Amino acid sequence: MCVQVRKAVVVLTLLALALLAGCANLGHVYQEELVPQNKGVVYIYRPSRFIGGGVSYDVKVGETPVTTLYNGGYFPYFSDPGEVEFWAKTESRSAVTLDIKAGETYFVKGTVGVGLLVGRPHLTVVPNEAAGKEIADCKLIPDKQLSAKAK
Repeated sequence: MCVQVRKAVVVLTLLALALLAGCANLGHVYQEELVPQNKGVVYIYRPSRFIGGGVSYDVKVGETPVTTLYNGGYFPYFSDPGEVEFWAKTESRSAVTLDIKAGETYFVKGTVGVGLLVGRPHLTVVPNEAAGKEIADCKLIPDKQLSAKAK
């Protein structure tokens, strides 16, 4: 098989997998969570967009996956106070660091940029006022740990 045909097969396979990965079973529309007094909450969200809609990626803290960020989804992450780096990687890596305070709410927006073989993640910290409008139609991404225990 020639090299160009192999590359085309790989690209088409990756595209098909990316589209299937974007078909997540998401929960209810955004609802604000009660923030425990000794924690801060970070809403990791991704507004629904057609471009890159089939691409999902893991958002991590350290080496621990927090959630898989799907098109049109959000996930509340409860964190101890202090500096926390959130990062995601496909072909490239994107990261943001927050200095989390107890009882406070933060928003990290994920988007997808153009990549060579798969979309590239972009994470940005968004002010609460702007994020409130963007996250309103996002749906809850199920907790990976709870989902794994249910199986």
